[in-house]
Amino acid sequence: MKPEIDFASATWRALVEIVESRIDELRRKNDGDLSIERTSHLRGGIAELKQLLAIAKKSPATATDED
Repeated sequence: MKPEIDFASATWRALVEIVESRIDELRRKNDGDLSIERTSHLRGGIAELKQLLAIAKKSPATATDED
């Protein structure tokens, strides 16, 4: 059985807030004078966090909520 996530829950909204804050933090760090390796690492972290947030957009439940 595939676990279901309630994207309207307070828990999901809190998680979104935390993840968006972390994305902002990583973007600020990425603006610094960094090595190619460190920049790649930060960009990878940002991409992973954005994928986590994107699961709500892929959910059929949220698609009907937005229509």
